[in-house]
Amino acid sequence: MLTRLKIQNLVLVDRADISFGSGLNILTGETGAGKSAILTAIRLIAGERADTQLIGKNGEIAIVEAYLLSYSLTEEISPPPFGEPRCVRREIHRSGKSRCFVEEEQISLSLLRQIAGSSIELVDPASSQLLCLREEQRNMLDAFAGLSHDAKVFAGSFVDEQTEAKKLEEILGLQEQRGRDLSWAREDLAAIEEVNWQEEEEAQLTRDHQLLTHAQELLEKIGNASDALSDRSLKRASHLLDSCVRCDATLTSLAASLRNALLEIEEVDHQLRTYLGRLEADPNRLTHVENRIGAIEQMKKRFGKTVAEVGAKKKELLARIDRLLHLEEEVTSLRTSLQSLREKNLLLSQSLSAKRQETAALYASLILAELKTLNLPHARFEISLQPMPLTSHGSDEIRFLFSANPGQPPIPLEECASSGEISRLLLAIKTVLSEKDKSACLIFDEIDSNVGGQTAAILGEKLKKIAEKKQVICVTHFVQVAKAALHHFAVSKGEQKGRAVTTISKLSESQRGQEYQRMLGSN
Repeated sequence: MLTRLKIQNLVLVDRADISFGSGLNILTGETGAGKSAILTAIRLIAGERADTQLIGKNGEIAIVEAYLLSYSLTEEISPPPFGEPRCVRREIHRSGKSRCFVEEEQISLSLLRQIAGSSIELVDPASSQLLCLREEQRNMLDAFAGLSHDAKVFAGSFVDEQTEAKKLEEILGLQEQRGRDLSWAREDLAAIEEVNWQEEEEAQLTRDHQLLTHAQELLEKIGNASDALSDRSLKRASHLLDSCVRCDATLTSLAASLRNALLEIEEVDHQLRTYLGRLEADPNRLTHVENRIGAIEQMKKRFGKTVAEVGAKKKELLARIDRLLHLEEEVTSLRTSLQSLREKNLLLSQSLSAKRQETAALYASLILAELKTLNLPHARFEISLQPMPLTSHGSDEIRFLFSANPGQPPIPLEECASSGEISRLLLAIKTVLSEKDKSACLIFDEIDSNVGGQTAAILGEKLKKIAEKKQVICVTHFVQVAKAALHHFAVSKGEQKGRAVTTISKLSESQRGQEYQRMLGSN
């Protein structure tokens, strides 16, 4: 149930705060007054896509806020205290950005549809077109028969069957080319195992290659450096300075510094000669390193840029080889599973068909009875169920057949021309389904289009009857419909600061009489 609707800067509505009640809520007003803006606001709450053209002239943002007593919460949204409404909000920014909220928590548009859209159903001229779709007709019959859950279970099981059949087809295709695929997989695995690329190996090879390509240069230059460090003149200088210390003690620290420097030079010379002992210009070793680097580069091009990626590829190849070697067992398992699903789905589809057949005549008779009361005394309505190849919806081709005129056989809805008659058929169906569907709030827009005054009075009674079971909000131009309202709202257009604005007011009993006079064109 929609208890409250707040609108800000949407189309012609600058600000509005509407408190809807249970039962039948009626909206009336001159054409162009802004009734469509209210319905647009409800559509936005139900999850329809936003358009920046809906933003009014008073700012860069339009806001719609609704308070719902009926909704469908997901696990990530915490419920409000028992009996309190849940607030949902849409914001449309002129930049094109649209945001959705539950209380102050931002959510996705799809989640908003799940939370609010499931409890709000809009019935308008587009719904009459939707009624002509066979899928919608099937859904309506299933809803009346209480088969919506069964149909959903069957659809899921049918998808499982199609998935298993596709897997089996894939496996049978693999069997046909197993020899070739097995050969290729084994070749790739052998290549990976032959190279046996190790972690950190590439960095070490790079260092080795750098060293080997400059080995000769290093031998020459370090040898020359070592020879230079071996010059005996430094040792002689140290001995001479030591002898001078006996004559002048102030030279002691200098003599010690020279001795220490000489020791460090001798250590460097020792280390250099040790390094030269290890260094060798080996062309064979260089060739080996270059070949190893080349092999790793090939690995990177074929199987992955890192050791981890190549390792993952190796696991994949091992799994593929194992699968190719055991395809027969997989085929046997899939065939068994597929046969089981086919038998299960055949039983499920037969059960669906039987229940649809049992219910179709009753459903059609109830709808026909409603049509008779909607000033269509010669109406005929039938539901045709014909067998068809199995699909995810079962094995029934379901068609609604309708005729409003005497002597005319019922024909498929999509071939019926009168929108007024289709609108009345839709209202009859909604009346029959009022206790079956899950929506807690029905919104009717132009349900009374293309009908006369006598029929309008009947429509008002039908809407009032539906409103006994759920909240109904209806836009009408007929006094006969408006008089059935439990809550009556007048929508009017005025001028404020040089621009048109829409106001919405809930009418008292005396104000309703004045509104009826306006609707009838009386002074």
